[in-house]
Amino acid sequence: MAQIRCVCISTKRKTSAVNIHQCQAALDGLEGDIHRGHGHRHVSILPMDAVQSYFTEKRTPIQYGRFGENLVVEGLDREHLQEGDLLRAGTVLLKIVRLGAGGPKSDAYKGEKVCAPMEKHFIFCKILQEGLLQEGMDMAKEENR
Repeated sequence: MAQIRCVCISTKRKTSAVNIHQCQAALDGLEGDIHRGHGHRHVSILPMDAVQSYFTEKRTPIQYGRFGENLVVEGLDREHLQEGDLLRAGTVLLKIVRLGAGGPKSDAYKGEKVCAPMEKHFIFCKILQEGLLQEGMDMAKEENR
């Protein structure tokens, strides 16, 4: 089972996020996050192994939120996830709406240094059921209904 290592929000676009340790997830996004109410990518997730690898290579301590992510999740097997899959953490139910960011058809991160190093690792989700997200919570893939 996977576990949430941090819960972060951004108050400005294209900036690093701040780890606030827990946050209320509403049907339109995370409370206090700049992306709340915009589109269907309510929550951005990064796998812990990708984050850890980046900071190990840079030889610096891990900075949660550095890439603008909302959650860093340890033990999440990104290789076996696909768009449409459901993830549950407590009462919060998330639906994966996109794997990866940017790409050849997008210049969203062109020249931008916050998210770019992790583009291919991002998991974007829509919130289907509200609740509290907090560090230490288990997260698991759930059967699609």
